[in-house]
Amino acid sequence: APVAHSAGEKGTSWAPSLMADVLAAGIAGAAVSPIISAVDQALAENASGKAKLFPSFFGSLRSMVAQPLKYLSSPTFYWIWVVYGGTYFAANLVDTGCASTSPPTDPAFPKWVATSTVNTGTCIAKDRAFAVLFGTKAPVGVPLGSYAAWLTRDFVSMGVIFTLPPIVGKQISSTLGSERAGYYAAQFGLPLALQTVTTPIHLLGYDIYNNPNNTLSQRLAFLGKDYFKNVGIRMIRMVPPWSVGTIGNKELRGYFREKLGA
Repeated sequence: APVAHSAGEKGTSWAPSLMADVLAAGIAGAAVSPIISAVDQALAENASGKAKLFPSFFGSLRSMVAQPLKYLSSPTFYWIWVVYGGTYFAANLVDTGCASTSPPTDPAFPKWVATSTVNTGTCIAKDRAFAVLFGTKAPVGVPLGSYAAWLTRDFVSMGVIFTLPPIVGKQISSTLGSERAGYYAAQFGLPLALQTVTTPIHLLGYDIYNNPNNTLSQRLAFLGKDYFKNVGIRMIRMVPPWSVGTIGNKELRGYFREKLGA
């Protein structure tokens, strides 16, 4: 059989490298989906007035436990899996591609571009679907203002989540004992700190959809209402995909690359 193009200095083929990228992203994406979908549904229902934040959140978790197959076949699970499995795969693919060049290319900027593109596109589609699924009004076209808010949220998020942890990890490695420990600390902590900024931007998109005629003062009042509760639950939501999930995807990718000989 013809030899595939090399995917690194070891001369391994692209096939096992891509298989490792797909498997890691798919498993990590599926693993983080339940808690994320429960939080996103709670935020959407709370923003529309359909349900209170924590009753919706815990109600979703109870439903998942009682009827897991129903949840796994629902659009709620599908959308979250597509968003995060797709984003992890984009990051993995960039790492594979950059490592295959001679000399290897720094993946920071291309990874930011790739993850921003994939995450923004899938996440905006997901937010539109959730706004329609869990809103209280008849489905209508999503305003450009909502898209702009969600685009800003994702553009800022991907820059912090995928670009900064390796950089910050090196800076704090001497304090924590190793660069690996520094990376893990940064990867866990930075996405959580980011929520103090991105949570209001996220909810602004829902408010523009649910209340298109609100004034600026009304929007500010809405964003200030339950601010700490919303930031808190968004922090809970960020732990699975961007703290635990990102690290899990990295570890799974390494495991599968070793097993597949990539």
